Amino acid sequence: MAVSKRLQAIVSLIEGHCLADIGCDHGYVIMEALRQKRIQKAYACDVAPRPLDNAKRNIHLHHLEEQVTCLLMDGIKELPSDVDSIVIAGMGASLMIDILEQGKSHIKKGIHFYFCPHKDASLLREYVSKQGFRIEQECVVEEDGHFYPIMKLVYTNTPYSLTQSEILYGVSCRKDTTYSLFLQKEQEKWKQIVAHMPKHKRTEANQRLQILENMRRQS
Repeated sequence: MAVSKRLQAIVSLIEGHCLADIGCDHGYVIMEALRQKRIQKAYACDVAPRPLDNAKRNIHLHHLEEQVTCLLMDGIKELPSDVDSIVIAGMGASLMIDILEQGKSHIKKGIHFYFCPHKDASLLREYVSKQGFRIEQECVVEEDGHFYPIMKLVYTNTPYSLTQSEILYGVSCRKDTTYSLFLQKEQEKWKQIVAHMPKHKRTEANQRLQILENMRRQS
């Protein structure tokens, strides 16, 4: 089973007894987490029958039926009570926020979440901080020319505030070569944006560049 760098990075952050993978696709995150003994059991969850069938086949091939239950379900509203860790990956931040918003009355304190949004990560950070999900750790993974933020959070039900730099570029982010490259690419992108903007409209973009310059000094 070939596991991508992105999925390996998600698994490296997982801790707990029972994991639910929301939008499980082929079930690779669950299988790798079990292989590394980071969890004892899991629920592979998807709203669509076809990806859930893919997960079922892989689970059967690896003889994991006793540890993994497949659930055809929408979001996190109907998760079993023994779940203490939840992965939501492979989608944009807006859909992740919708899933959390629809299921927030069912979320217990102390549950860990692992997010990997494909886009709009800043929207997700702003939402979770206001809703009482404490971001414990982040890292950035580069795969096929795209940078993916990966977040580990715990639900505390205590809202808090983030700085603008944390909203845009991460909280307690692992400062490795990939993160440095990500900041460099972001700075290059925003320099090009500023260069093509009228001077009277550059204020916000220049603020973004200043944030990036400060963060690159610290990384």
